[in-house]
Amino acid sequence: MGDNSSGQPRRPFWLRGLEAARVADRCGARTRRGTACQSPAMPNGRCRIHGGRSPGAPRGERNGRWRGGFHTPEAGADRRRLRELIRQMRETMDELP
Repeated sequence: MGDNSSGQPRRPFWLRGLEAARVADRCGARTRRGTACQSPAMPNGRCRIHGGRSPGAPRGERNGRWRGGFHTPEAGADRRRLRELIRQMRETMDELP
C-alpha cells in the first residue's frame, strides 16, 4: 500500500500545492515598506490582497442595495402619473359651479 515501483517513498499530496505556489508569478505591488509584494499572483496579475478579487458589486437582486418595490424607476413613474391625474381632477372640480 503506497509503494511505487521505483522503491522511493511517495511525496505527500499537499506538497504539489506548495510547489505550485512556489513557482507561481508574484504580485509585485508596492507594499507600505516600499518593497514588492511576494504573494502568489492571481490570473489578473495581483495577489488576493492587492488585486481586488471582486469585479465589483453583484448585479441585480444579489446586491444588498438592490432597489425594489417602492423605489424602482417604474414605481416612481407611476406615482408621478397619479399625482398629475389628481392635480387635473382637482382643477376640474374647482371649475365646476
